[in-house]
Amino acid sequence: MAAPVRAPHMTLEEFLALPEEKPYLEFVNGEVQAKPMPNINHGLTVAQLVLLLGTYLRESREGRVVTEVRYATMTAVDQRVFLPDINVIPAAELPGMPRTGPVRTHPAFAIEVLSPEDRPGRIADRVQFYMRNGTRLLWIVDPEDESITVFRQDTDSHTYVPGDIIDAVPVLSAFALDVAALFAALRD
Repeated sequence: MAAPVRAPHMTLEEFLALPEEKPYLEFVNGEVQAKPMPNINHGLTVAQLVLLLGTYLRESREGRVVTEVRYATMTAVDQRVFLPDINVIPAAELPGMPRTGPVRTHPAFAIEVLSPEDRPGRIADRVQFYMRNGTRLLWIVDPEDESITVFRQDTDSHTYVPGDIIDAVPVLSAFALDVAALFAALRD
């Protein structure tokens, strides 16, 4: 887990009043953490996924793909500010989406691409957080292992490897990702 970088007992509102800076900071239940720094595999993976999703969404008009949008969640269990590497905003949610400041809803479809500094405990906590707060589809992409673990509400997770095709149901109706092609594009 990333080390705290500011006062450990900050409130969510105090955190949101801080200026946004790089490296990006996230807030987890009173603790400010630096988001793990990406490497070239992380960046290439994010870029390729945004290209593929953007192409599909341009034609289907089912939504928009964005990167590192700042989300804020405040529930009885969670007080967090987080930045998914990629998320898809369904078309029906776009009109009410704020253009500045943090988004106060939860992503319908989030993609986290692992960085070298990511630790299993941090990832497990993140998955549980997304699922208990209503994310309908979550992909955890591991560029090093060339795998994608998919989480959907009320179903078991499944890990996909080269040779598999992944859909994005229930958020996108007909998107299909060839896992082998995604990771091959990173080596080209």
